[in-house]
Amino acid sequence: MALAATFQDRVRMHLSTDYLVVGAGLSGLAFADSLITHDPEAELVVVDRRTQPGGHWADVYPFVRLHSPSAYYGVDSMPLGSNRIDVDGPNAGLYERATATELQTYFADVVEKLAATGRVRVLLGHENLDDGHLRDLATGEVHELEVRRRVVDAGYLEVSVPATHTPSFDIADDASFVPVHLLGDHVESSSYTVLGAGKTGVDAVLWLLDHDVDPERIRWVRPREAWFMDRARFQPLDLAVDSLEGFAADAHAGATAKDQDDLLGLLEDAGRLTRLDPTIPATMWRGAMLNDHELQRARTVTDVVRLGRVRRLERDRIVLDQGEVPTGGALHIDCTAHGLRNAPPTPIFADGRIVLQQVRHKTPPYNAALLGFVEAKRDDDETKNRLCPPNHYTVGVDEWARTVARTWRTEGSWRTEPDLQAWVAGTRLNLLASLPQHLGSERAQQALARYVGHVGDAVANLERIAAGS
Repeated sequence: MALAATFQDRVRMHLSTDYLVVGAGLSGLAFADSLITHDPEAELVVVDRRTQPGGHWADVYPFVRLHSPSAYYGVDSMPLGSNRIDVDGPNAGLYERATATELQTYFADVVEKLAATGRVRVLLGHENLDDGHLRDLATGEVHELEVRRRVVDAGYLEVSVPATHTPSFDIADDASFVPVHLLGDHVESSSYTVLGAGKTGVDAVLWLLDHDVDPERIRWVRPREAWFMDRARFQPLDLAVDSLEGFAADAHAGATAKDQDDLLGLLEDAGRLTRLDPTIPATMWRGAMLNDHELQRARTVTDVVRLGRVRRLERDRIVLDQGEVPTGGALHIDCTAHGLRNAPPTPIFADGRIVLQQVRHKTPPYNAALLGFVEAKRDDDETKNRLCPPNHYTVGVDEWARTVARTWRTEGSWRTEPDLQAWVAGTRLNLLASLPQHLGSERAQQALARYVGHVGDAVANLERIAAGS
């Protein structure tokens, strides 16, 4: 009784809302933005433990950029950037990509815009207690909250970033070690060892090279090779035909591949997938993008350790799955955070709850906004789940066939949903939204014919490959 009385004494506010969105990162804000746009009566409370919006963008390493163009990132109602094609630098000829600072400013502006509607209340520095209460993490005060319709879980696939993750290996007290977000404070070293084979590892290598570190002073621990996608084939607006040609190549490969190895070969030959070392089989695929400039520069680092994962880092040696190597006095840079959490798919719409997940593969802002639209425009969960089945988040390239086939099969089911098709065609988060403006060109017509001619067969064949038959 005493504990209950103490708790009640700390309740300072009584709130009521239609939706509680747990997470003020990209997905939570994109969902909220879409829902209030298409449901003019909805009221939302958005809560996040962080003290600034944007989710993992509040914690990223300072030199990170979007790996995809800004033009189709963020929330639907607010453009990100100026839709500019870079004319110089490593991204020349491609659409601009926002920096971490630009994204942090953008998400703060999004929160301000949502709050200005009078229907969205964003409570940062608060946690959801899952019992009808929220807690202010700064003061300890507890707010009572009545949710009339749904709780929206925007953190089911929460991103793990270097600044907040715990390394999976032991680190001796005297080891020379730094997480990648602190790399700028430790640039003076005789040599460097980058730990991690993914996009963060590539970014760390490129940062070192940009700061005049000779490639021979860099060692790279890559437990397995990763497949990357060519950013040049994921361009919006005036370059949308380039993207359509890429999807046409995917459909052709999906329709004609004999098996998994043949599929990967066709995709690599078409420039859809690429790897740092073409002589080493790649098994990891998280959907990260590189352009050719980045790829070629990263390849200048030739001291690559392939002895499995790091198990222990000591002052004089790195202990790995399949052996050990001396440290050589190098500074070790941790780039081993896993990115999106590999959580199992679960029904997105359920009684009193929405669990945000991907529907179209590798497009988080589009997916969150799509789910906001469907929540607003459909009445029953059976229909909503039929239109938006969860698509497994992939970590291995063996899942490419399954996740791409699921995307295409789902999108095919929307042909009888004219309002949903209109939303897809009109949202700025759709990579191909501008394509109708370019369909008069011969290139576009050829690519469209190739895609349409193969996509049906591709779905069936990719499902066969994914099933191992």
